[in-house]
Amino acid sequence: MKVAKSEYALSIGEVSRLLHVSPGILRIWEREGLITPERTKGRHRVYRQQHVRRLRKVIRLYYNERLNPAAIRRELGRSPEPSAEDSYVDEKLGEKLRMLRKQRKMTLVQTAESSGLSPSFISALERGNTGVSMEALFRLGEALRTTLPTLKGEELPPAKRRFVPADQRPRFVTQDKSIIIEDIISKPAGMEAEISHIAPGGHSNGIWSHKGQEFVYVLSGHLSLWLEPDEEYELKTGDTLYFHSHLMHRWKNNSDETTVVLWVNAFLPEYAQVRSESEETGRISAPQDED
Repeated sequence: MKVAKSEYALSIGEVSRLLHVSPGILRIWEREGLITPERTKGRHRVYRQQHVRRLRKVIRLYYNERLNPAAIRRELGRSPEPSAEDSYVDEKLGEKLRMLRKQRKMTLVQTAESSGLSPSFISALERGNTGVSMEALFRLGEALRTTLPTLKGEELPPAKRRFVPADQRPRFVTQDKSIIIEDIISKPAGMEAEISHIAPGGHSNGIWSHKGQEFVYVLSGHLSLWLEPDEEYELKTGDTLYFHSHLMHRWKNNSDETTVVLWVNAFLPEYAQVRSESEETGRISAPQDED
């Protein structure tokens, strides 16, 4: 099939570098029916964001859980489950999720299509029958046009200014206690800021790609951060990094000390992102689809 230039696409080489899996392994997994990339007219493989998300699951099942291809195919046919190391469970989350979905006048199928999750998983989550990973929670928030603190019932009331004492910040701790997140500010209008305390070995639990822009400031410690297709940054105390969030990214604390990071996510209007790009190119162009 012909691939439009405005659509997001990666070659097999780019996916190999992004996921640290050899092209040969990717071809084997394709023959085993674990992944089916699109093809150009010239028969070149094209990987979309949904393909990379699926490959990330394959990597976890193959290398971490040591499943064979047949078992992996069975697992991939089931609803997504929260990972053991990054799971959030709250009995009120399902009620909040259903309420927001109804307010947005979205069906389960529409929410599933927007978030990339299955309708059965979202339904089970709304009924309180399952937990949810931080990645899935983030994707649900994006699909429902809201923030993580709102979904978790921790959002502060809107105001033109906000003072939050250090000892009163809403906190989230991953199940294995490797990451502690302190919410500093969260406004549906377009900004989230948090301080993350990342223990040695703590990581993003996969590859992320979403709308908006991000600013990272390492307050103390060391953070390794990867951006597609093959950029790697080693941030130390005082270093900063800015990037557009649609770029696939992941991070990890590879040091032997806790890393503290100020993380700002700005969900700006589309024209603002185009304007920021024009400052680099010297011209303003129409927004293009990123998916």
